[in-house]
Amino acid sequence: MRLTQLALIAAAPVLVAGLAACGSSSDSAKSTTTSSAATTTQTTTPGASTTQSTAPRPLPPNPTRPPVPTTQTLRDVDCGPITGANGKSANVIAYANQAGIPGCTEAITVASDYVNATRTGDAVEVDGWTCEPQPDTAVPHICFRDGFLIGLRGDAAPNPPAPPVTTTSTAPIADVDCGTVTDAGGGTRTVIAVGTPNGVVGCTEAINVATEYAQTITTGDALVVQGWSCAAQGDGAACTKDGLIISLRGN
Repeated sequence: MRLTQLALIAAAPVLVAGLAACGSSSDSAKSTTTSSAATTTQTTTPGASTTQSTAPRPLPPNPTRPPVPTTQTLRDVDCGPITGANGKSANVIAYANQAGIPGCTEAITVASDYVNATRTGDAVEVDGWTCEPQPDTAVPHICFRDGFLIGLRGDAAPNPPAPPVTTTSTAPIADVDCGTVTDAGGGTRTVIAVGTPNGVVGCTEAINVATEYAQTITTGDALVVQGWSCAAQGDGAACTKDGLIISLRGN
C-alpha cells in the first residue's frame, strides 16, 4: 500500500503538466477559431473597409445663425426721398459693403435729422452716426458708422448758419480841428473837418482845399476846388463833396 501511494505521488506532477497542456491547447484552439471567425467576417463583408476613417464629419447647418451676407449677395437700396431744411429733396441710399447694409428705417431717420437742421460745413454727429458734406455733386452728403454707409443723392441739405450781424455805430463822429490857413486878404481861417454820417475828411485834404479856396480871388461866392463845391457861409465858408464837409471858420 505504501508503494502505491508513493507511485501516485511521484506521478502527480506529470498528470498536472498533462492537464495544463490540454487546457492550453484548447484555449489556443478557441483563440485561433475566434480570430479566424473575425477575419472571415471582415473579409466576407462586401464593400467593408478594414481601416476605420478618423476624418471629422461635417456638422449640419445651424438654423439659428444664417450665413453672413457678402457684397455679392447685397445691393444698394434706395430708401426713398426726404426734404432738407433748404427746401430741396434727395433720395436716401443705403449702401452695401463688407459690413452689411443699413436698414431703411434707420437710414431715413438719420438722414432726415441731419438735413433738417442748421449746420456748418463740418462733420457732425447725428443719432450716433457721423454726417458730413463731401465733394461729390451726385451724392453731396454722407453718413457713416461702424463701416455702414448712408448717402443722400440729391440737393437736400441743412441750412447754413446765418451770417454774423454787423452793427453800425450810431454815435456821432466828432469834428476835427485841422489847423489854420491864411486867406487872400491876410486873414486867418480855422479849417474844421466836420464829422458826418458819411465819415470825416482827412486833414491833409481839408487843408489843401481850404488853402486854395481861401487864396483864390473871385467875384462870386461859389467855387469848385479839387472836386469840392465851396461857398461863402456867414463869416466863413464850407466845401462839400460826397457827403463830407470842410468848414473854414473866421477868427
